[in-house]
Amino acid sequence: MSEPISRRTVLTGMAAMTVAAAISPTLATPAHAATSPQPLPLLPLRIPKVDLGIEQQSDEKIQWMQDAKLGMFIHWGVYSGPAKGEWYMENSAVTPENYRKYVTEATGEQFTATAYNPADWAQLAKDMGAKYTVLTARHHEGFALWPSTHPNAWHAGQAPLQRDFVGQYVTAVRAAGLRVGLYYSPLSWRYPGYYDVRGTNCLPNKWGYVTDPAHKENARIMKNEVYQQVKELVTRYGKIDDLWWDGGWLGQQGSDADAAFFWEPGKFRDPQNEWPVDSAYSETDSATGKPLGLTGLVRKHQPDIVATLRSGWIGDFASEEGGSVPSGAIRTGKLAEKCFTIGGAWGYKAGSPLLSFGAIMNILVNAWVRNMTCLLNVGPDRTGAVPADQAAAVRRVGSFLSTCGQAVYGTRGGPWEPVDGQYGYTYKDKTFYIHLLPGYSGTSFTTQSIGDAQVTRLFDVATGADLAYNVGSDGRVTITGVNRTRIPEDSVVGVTLDRSVQPADIAVGKTVTASSEETSKGNTAAKAVDGSTTTRWCANNGNTGQWLKVDLGSEKSLTGTRIAWESAATNYRYRVEGSTDNANWTTLADLTATTGTSQVQLSVFRAQARYVRVTVTGLPSGAWASIRNLEVYDRPLSADGAASSG
Repeated sequence: MSEPISRRTVLTGMAAMTVAAAISPTLATPAHAATSPQPLPLLPLRIPKVDLGIEQQSDEKIQWMQDAKLGMFIHWGVYSGPAKGEWYMENSAVTPENYRKYVTEATGEQFTATAYNPADWAQLAKDMGAKYTVLTARHHEGFALWPSTHPNAWHAGQAPLQRDFVGQYVTAVRAAGLRVGLYYSPLSWRYPGYYDVRGTNCLPNKWGYVTDPAHKENARIMKNEVYQQVKELVTRYGKIDDLWWDGGWLGQQGSDADAAFFWEPGKFRDPQNEWPVDSAYSETDSATGKPLGLTGLVRKHQPDIVATLRSGWIGDFASEEGGSVPSGAIRTGKLAEKCFTIGGAWGYKAGSPLLSFGAIMNILVNAWVRNMTCLLNVGPDRTGAVPADQAAAVRRVGSFLSTCGQAVYGTRGGPWEPVDGQYGYTYKDKTFYIHLLPGYSGTSFTTQSIGDAQVTRLFDVATGADLAYNVGSDGRVTITGVNRTRIPEDSVVGVTLDRSVQPADIAVGKTVTASSEETSKGNTAAKAVDGSTTTRWCANNGNTGQWLKVDLGSEKSLTGTRIAWESAATNYRYRVEGSTDNANWTTLADLTATTGTSQVQLSVFRAQARYVRVTVTGLPSGAWASIRNLEVYDRPLSADGAASSG
């Protein structure tokens, strides 16, 4: 029998979109069909994937990050004392014994935290325009910024600090109205076993560790500490919004996923794993009694949290790290975050030059127009103070956002693709924004076709002043008199339409019925029109001939449908029909002979109908008729850009 989505393991790839072959309907053709300019592209859906027994968070749970568009990363730890960057311990092969001295010995390189005031950090984040912050609770050096109970832990609760920096940080950030994020590195350079988990093949390392059978137990103790500390972070401090894993690899070699056999980052752990977690540090699943893996442990206590992919699990969002300027296509069909530091390192590095304001803005704007959120890093010094030059730099970003934030917050990249180095777009509701970069010359600009929409206002976002424009017969809008000198890093123009920029799904929330429903699993017909790709309708058996029907409430001029099926790489064969009276049906799109296996399929047609019905006529062995989303549209559609980027 078919199971709920959360327990399926077949969702191995993001879906592409295909345009169904349309059959000429006998229903009346709407009047606008022959004269509309090229329509705006319909952007792809994001469909959560399942990896290691855990499904990515739903669109509803990741929306806050998509809307935030900017967060503040804070790299702060013992490495802030020597002020040579966060990789100093490894780069200079400082032994764990000698590295501890940066906490215990009173020198000019001691990590003292004497100026630590996380309320100042939170205020700086707000001054920057950030909506969330992420603090390095533990970096690769293995020092925990909170009192940890694991007997081998090195942590801030010990003398001479005797502090809970994480607790104070969480309280301050929450009080400032920001989302709370914590960074955690499972790897720790304090453990020789990290380079030699089996004790049989020590990986290259700066400390000269060689193969030793004792390293296997050393690695297991390291794993114990990770499980205990992650449990502490997700149970002690209330709601945590973002868990920023970093360092799931082994010996800094291969990928994080390559080390999943060791860390067991999925929902469950294998009782036969070579590195068992002691019961004192373990947690079990309340429903099955099985031992939880890292993501299972996190989700048990923080069901709404979003996480990166750097633990070896797929993650809820993709991360593009470093100071390179985002280029290429919009990151559609997924949540993506660009993280970068404005200094020469992530942790405090004395004397390091900062990125210029222009360089910072170039990264940010090129990310935003590509549908990415950004995590901009600062590195406080050994006392806990953010250096004045870093603070001044991020406040300039805040000044821009106080002027042009409407073109950033809550927007999505698009609807058209950006042009590298020149311009890109964001949009929200009825307005799209043109971001002109320094590489674009001139004070005029012509957009792509706005389809069946009309312009109701066109304005300079920085000043609010209306701009001159005209709309050609092809639907392209030409703007003149753009001020390129006020904010040359990003000259933003707003174009407000008389309808939403993106065509709206007119089936969402409407009355829907089906030939059968898998009610025992909650997979009812209504789940196919609830606007979520996480839920679904499923028939109550694997037979063909099952159908799903939506009543739009009144007769509409239809332009097409988009169907998100339950599973990827599956050949669903079907037809889409329309009716004005719920009795006489006309085929709108015939996919009864398709060999396609795309999870998301778009059918473009023109018809008048009140009812739309999808009938499944063919299924591969083991598949059931099951639809995540049935979307119906009454505006002209374009297939351009509708394929997922993966």
